[in-house]
Amino acid sequence: MPTSRKRAAILAAIIILGFTARYVVWIYPMYGAQGLIIYDTGTYTVFGLAYIQALTSMNLTALAGINVGVPPLAMLLTGLTTQAFGQYIGPIQAGLVAPITASALTAIPAYMISRKISPRLSLIPPALIAIDPFLIQFSTAYLDSIATLFALTSVAYTLNTSSRKSVGLAMLFASLAVLTKLSFAIFITIYAILRILFKQTSIRSGLSYILVPSASVVLSPWLWMPGGLQTSVTGHLQFNNLPLSPLLGPLTIGVPQSLPWYILTYLGMGQVLWNTLPSITPLALLAIILYATIKNKPYITGHAAAMAASAMILTILLLPRNYWTYSWGGGAIEGVLIRQFYPYYFYPLIPFLATLLLPTAHRSGGINSRIITYPIFLTTLLSPLAFTMNLGLPYWDFIFTLIYSSAQGSWVAEGIAATAITAAILIASVAAAELLHRKGVAGGQSRVEGTEISVNQ
Repeated sequence: MPTSRKRAAILAAIIILGFTARYVVWIYPMYGAQGLIIYDTGTYTVFGLAYIQALTSMNLTALAGINVGVPPLAMLLTGLTTQAFGQYIGPIQAGLVAPITASALTAIPAYMISRKISPRLSLIPPALIAIDPFLIQFSTAYLDSIATLFALTSVAYTLNTSSRKSVGLAMLFASLAVLTKLSFAIFITIYAILRILFKQTSIRSGLSYILVPSASVVLSPWLWMPGGLQTSVTGHLQFNNLPLSPLLGPLTIGVPQSLPWYILTYLGMGQVLWNTLPSITPLALLAIILYATIKNKPYITGHAAAMAASAMILTILLLPRNYWTYSWGGGAIEGVLIRQFYPYYFYPLIPFLATLLLPTAHRSGGINSRIITYPIFLTTLLSPLAFTMNLGLPYWDFIFTLIYSSAQGSWVAEGIAATAITAAILIASVAAAELLHRKGVAGGQSRVEGTEISVNQ
């Protein structure tokens, strides 16, 4: 087994590898600029520079008017890197330094979690995070990559609930995640509820873990100014206008037969899009789970890392963004079916799944609930489809087009076939998730005798 010093050196090398891959793709020589999709290029650089200027001049009115509705931390960090490196590598590239650095550093909390599970194999998840093509591409997601670093670090510190320092750091990093992107407040809430439900933390501590990060939103300058909250709410309703979108979205667009497709999209197919690199992490996790199942060995995912991964999947399920809509930008293109679900929404999930690559035997009353296992199994079971589609054409969108067209009186046969296919995939995935739960979790739990590894103690 490598010594602690040697593991630290390898981890540093992994981080450098991850940063270098991201730097080469997006900053110099920018190999991904011509062929890969990227979002908001330059937008957050402008916001970031404006943030720094407003702060240095103490112009609170200007500060409160920058990107109203979005927490300030990512813009602040982007502005700092733009100021520091813009004159050397260009302002757009310098703005990307903040998110790609955060993406590379996500290997650290992944290692912190993995070390608690299996010290001997603890460097595998960080290495996979460093080289996963999907993560390399969407390390440019200004909000998601930075917030994911903070959220995963928070989870790492929740593993040691006996230490007041760890509890404090867990809440601190959870707050930083929420101050980067508001959707992480959903994740923090779900994760805390699961920990309370399965007696991994007290109700009081769990509520504190929810309330402290949620309260940190008051540090957003737009909340300080008259009308700021109303402007924020109006903006969010414009783009995120449908709670329980996986269930209600098909009804709002008048295509109820697309319900199975909607559910599959929010579980893992939403990352399929033109010029999007596939993710290898869910595939690796699926291979490990299937191997353990075939070998009749328990693959127990009942530790805190599994709770966190399930919480992140459930967060994506609860994102109030209708996948397809007739309007965008306040109805500017009313009547046109527009895709609102961007593949980078799945960026936070991949590092969380990476921490599950190391199986653990864990017996703790009821912790291996379907609430924990089903989201993980369903998402990984869909990963071969997502991988295949991202290597070629995004056929999933094509299938949906057939479904939509069938509702308009054309391509009826194709629409029926597409609906049947999506429904069959959903049913088969649920059935397979149940089988994996019974064989690899519930059954495996009964086979574990005298072995209990808990990362929460």
